[in-house]
Amino acid sequence: METTRPAAGHSAPPALDTHAIHDGLREAAESMSLTAAELEPSAVQQTVLEELTQAVPALADLTRQAGEHLDVHGAVRFTGLPVACDVALIGLLAAFGRPTSRGNGAPAERLIYEVAPDDAASGPTNLSKGRAAQKPHTDSPVQHRPHEFLALACVTGDPAGGGLSTVVRVDDVATALDERDGGATTALLREETFPFLETPLGLDEPPVIAPVLRLTPEGRWRVRFRHDALVAGFQRHPDVTSAAHREAVDAFTTLATDPALTATFQLAPGDMVLLDNTRVMHGRTEITGTAERRLKRIKLFGEERAV
Repeated sequence: METTRPAAGHSAPPALDTHAIHDGLREAAESMSLTAAELEPSAVQQTVLEELTQAVPALADLTRQAGEHLDVHGAVRFTGLPVACDVALIGLLAAFGRPTSRGNGAPAERLIYEVAPDDAASGPTNLSKGRAAQKPHTDSPVQHRPHEFLALACVTGDPAGGGLSTVVRVDDVATALDERDGGATTALLREETFPFLETPLGLDEPPVIAPVLRLTPEGRWRVRFRHDALVAGFQRHPDVTSAAHREAVDAFTTLATDPALTATFQLAPGDMVLLDNTRVMHGRTEITGTAERRLKRIKLFGEERAV
C-alpha cells in the first residue's frame, strides 16, 4: 500500500505493510478462541505473541522494524492487518507493552474500546463518541500514570474523506517554542503545577497536578496535554497556577495546532497506528455527515515492552 502523504506539515508516520501475513496471522489468532476478558492478563498476552510468532515467523521482523520506527518517530502505522480479530491485535501489541482495560473507556473500561459516532453517548466527557474535530492531545492526562502507548485500528473509514488522523510530535512543538523565546515557555511548562481535571467541572475528584512537559536525561521531551482538561483545572482551581503558566499553555496550544507541525493522514480499513503517548499528540478532523467511522482503541502500559 502506498504511504499516504499529509495534507500539510510533517510526514505521516512510517507504514509497514502486513498484507503478506494477514491470513496467517488471522488464522493463528482465531485458532486460540480467546475472549477479551481472557486476553487481559499479561501472561496470556505474551503467550499469544509467542504462538503468533511461531505460526508467522515474519511477525518477529515486523515488530522489530515497528519498534525502531516507534523509537525514532514516536509513531508507526501498519497496513493490511486483520483488525476484526482482537486476538491478533492484542498479540501484536504485546510486543510493545501491556494492553490494559484500565482507563480505556467510560463508564465501562474495556481492553478494546470502540471509537465511533454515537449521538446518544457523545458529550464533554466522551469525545470519542462525537463527530467534531479533536485537537491534538495525549490520552489519559487525568490519570496519575498516563498510558505510555496508544493504538488505533481502523475497522470502517469515513467514505466522504472526513475523520482524518492528525499527529504532532512534542519535540517539534518544544523546539518551536524554544526558538521563539529561548526556553522561557518550556521552562514554565516543566513545572509541576498544572491541574488536569476531567470535564465537566462538576466532578468532585481532585485534579492531577503535573507538568505539561518533561525532559528526560537523554534530552527527549515528554508531554501530558489535553486542552479541555487544563481549562477545567484552571477554572475549578484558579489559585493553583499563575497567569504566566496559563499563557504558557496558550502558547503551547497555538503551536500544537499549527498545520506546519501537523501530519494529517487517512486510516483505511485494516490500518492501525501505534503512538508513543508520551511523545506524540493525536487528533482528528471532523467526521462528515452521518458517516460511521469506527476505530478500535487499545491502551498500553510500557513496562513490559519486548522490542
